[in-house]
Amino acid sequence: MLVEGIITVAEKIKLAIVGCGSMAYAHADWLREVPEAEVVGLCDINKANLDHYWKNKFGGREEIRRYDSMDKMMKSPPPGLDGVIIITPHALHFPQAMAALDHGYHVLVEKPMVTRSADARKLAEKVRKTGLLLQVSFQASYSCEFAYIRNVLQNQGLGELQTVTAWSHQQWRPTGPRSTWTWRQDPKLSGGGQMYDTGAHLFNAISWAVDRPIEEVFCWVDRKGIPVDINAVMTLRWEGGLMGTAMISGNTPGWDEGIIIAGEKGRLHTGIHGGRLEHYHEGGKIKYPLVTAPNYTPDKNFVYCLLGREEPLCPVRYGILHSWLMDALYKSAKLGEPVKVSKPPLPTQTWTNQTGKYVSKRTGGAASLGSMVASENVVNPC
Repeated sequence: MLVEGIITVAEKIKLAIVGCGSMAYAHADWLREVPEAEVVGLCDINKANLDHYWKNKFGGREEIRRYDSMDKMMKSPPPGLDGVIIITPHALHFPQAMAALDHGYHVLVEKPMVTRSADARKLAEKVRKTGLLLQVSFQASYSCEFAYIRNVLQNQGLGELQTVTAWSHQQWRPTGPRSTWTWRQDPKLSGGGQMYDTGAHLFNAISWAVDRPIEEVFCWVDRKGIPVDINAVMTLRWEGGLMGTAMISGNTPGWDEGIIIAGEKGRLHTGIHGGRLEHYHEGGKIKYPLVTAPNYTPDKNFVYCLLGREEPLCPVRYGILHSWLMDALYKSAKLGEPVKVSKPPLPTQTWTNQTGKYVSKRTGGAASLGSMVASENVVNPC
């Protein structure tokens, strides 16, 4: 169903979930907090996963249609379907998002949006042609902490930015007798290793916060004997002289992560998903930073955009920026030398909640090939 305008408040946004694995459980919980949303379809190629998810999270309600392939769902969709939430292995995101857009459905896709920058460009063009909404489920972008950080940086609250430090530690490599070689360790399905999994959150978080292009990267990776990267260390250089380091450690017990953005007048400390915040200035630590922005989940912002209440917080633009960065990081690791990051084309469109479609800010009509659609670009040009 191609939505011609915004959906009236009296209606519920009808959604289908594609992929009923572990992350789908989080999305079910997030959707439970959005009374304006209704799940009307579920899809998974694994019947056991599908049935367990349907019964566990949706009470086995018979009115929810269930499919064992997305193709079947597109051919015979649930009545009144508005949008699709894609929660499948990384390499499937691109064809499934394209299929949903082709059939006239808005899309919320789990991270990463795609695993190749060429596919990101094609998705951007599809969004331009259809006028539909595509958002990426990077949690940090929707958090009140990152809204605070973005506001501080926009208003020069840290002065000239100096460095960014980011890290994550977890036991991501399969170990022990119970370990399984899941799709995350299969490069054909994952597109890469730990850098494309937890690392995707880290890279998007720092890119979304500082909101400027990365110019050059240098990356080393260690696969620890399996087909995908487990550990990675990289240096980053942004426009304007900002420099940074990131470390992805995937072969160590427990969980730890963080981001520090340092400027000449202070520092901001947070997590790669948001969730915490420390603000230091020249007088020391601010005891109670005043956080006034609402805290969204990706699903809530997606639904509110379709209702015309909000602007998208992580549209296709950030999926494109992430894909260009990832291409450069893997190229650097392969060549063993610094790599210049190709600068994607600037967006010329923005979502408008007056019409429920993307329009060109310059012409009110179609925008150029490969343009990235994002309302943020109006005030935060990349």
